[in-house]
Amino acid sequence: MTTEKFGPEYDYCGIVFVGAGSSWGYAMSPEEAAQKAAKRCKRDWKALIKFKRKHTFVVHVYDTSKVEGWYADHMGVFDKATNKEVPFVGHYEVEV
Repeated sequence: MTTEKFGPEYDYCGIVFVGAGSSWGYAMSPEEAAQKAAKRCKRDWKALIKFKRKHTFVVHVYDTSKVEGWYADHMGVFDKATNKEVPFVGHYEVEV
């Protein structure tokens, strides 16, 4: 998975890893990024995975304020320009 930064207004990226895939969301706060990622994950994967009505997602949140683009693989999330790890903020449990 790889992406370019969508604009200066987004400082955090929340990622839900699903098997060999993922869903993510951007926001100004880590909590909002986690919420957006969880909602997108449920929407993106509902055709393949049966989620409970109120499912709890574990969202990994990263500080993307100082990167122009990032990519993720099985080793982690990295800055596209420098290949260094993107700063990890924490795990958030979000019920959607």
